[in-house]
Amino acid sequence: MINPDPLKAADDLDKWAAGLEQRARSYARLQERMDATTASAASPDGSIRVTVDSNGVPTGITLSERSRALEPTALSAGIMSVMRAAQAVLRQPVQVLVAETVPAEDQPARDIVAQYERRFPDPAPEPGADREVTREMRIGQVEDDTSPPPPRPNRTDATDDDWGDRGFLR
Repeated sequence: MINPDPLKAADDLDKWAAGLEQRARSYARLQERMDATTASAASPDGSIRVTVDSNGVPTGITLSERSRALEPTALSAGIMSVMRAAQAVLRQPVQVLVAETVPAEDQPARDIVAQYERRFPDPAPEPGADREVTREMRIGQVEDDTSPPPPRPNRTDATDDDWGDRGFLR
């Protein structure tokens, strides 16, 4: 049924548009905070440390002197294992950022969280592993944080689809 009061209809349309603008600002803020989010993990002995950006792409791999004693296959398996652990750490900051930034009832917000849960499950335990990897995260940048965000890797030889560099909202 058409509203017989054109002023009320115009007011309703203005409110609807304002609500859309607010949601768009919330999602833009979420994207900014996500872009500044990183997660890291380290092997139990500290020989391998991997940091990933909010897309799960490695932005840093650090190998200690202890890694020199590893066979190449063990080293590469260790790097992959620690990278998967760092990626799994991303789920928690994503949940926090989504909850803090956008309305929880929004289906796109729930979809973002579900996407991270599917993409970055907990890694399978390593055979014979007696300790968990060390995990940490950095959730976005707060207003008083003056440290620069981690550098983005140079991807001149990769397409956006290869690395998922478009972010989750683009």
